[in-house]
Amino acid sequence: MHLSRFLDPKNDVAFKKIFGSEKNKDILIHFLNDILLFEGNREITEVEFLGTILDADIASKKESIVDVLCKDKNGAQYIIEMQVDPTQGFEKRAQYYAAKAYGRQPNRGKKEILRPKGSYIYSYSRL
Repeated sequence: MHLSRFLDPKNDVAFKKIFGSEKNKDILIHFLNDILLFEGNREITEVEFLGTILDADIASKKESIVDVLCKDKNGAQYIIEMQVDPTQGFEKRAQYYAAKAYGRQPNRGKKEILRPKGSYIYSYSRL
């Protein structure tokens, strides 16, 4: 077996190593906008690293892990997760992540609530 001397950015650990630091935020923002084809008001302008773990759900005692939480120029929130292989239950996990991101927002008036949008990078054909 031939081992590459380069990290595969589709690997979760490598993705976090390459993009998961404050000093690489600009690189990550450009990468996400390019790969997701976000332009204009949909262009991502902010990324937030929360240790990539959203609070544990008390009922199920499970943690949810998210690679990147982002905002675009309009203030819409995006959850970005690198997903390489098809995983059973991925759709339910994606809904859970979106619900957790929605629930962690500060209390606001009805008109001010930000609604997270989910974006997931699949590497089957895009990367």
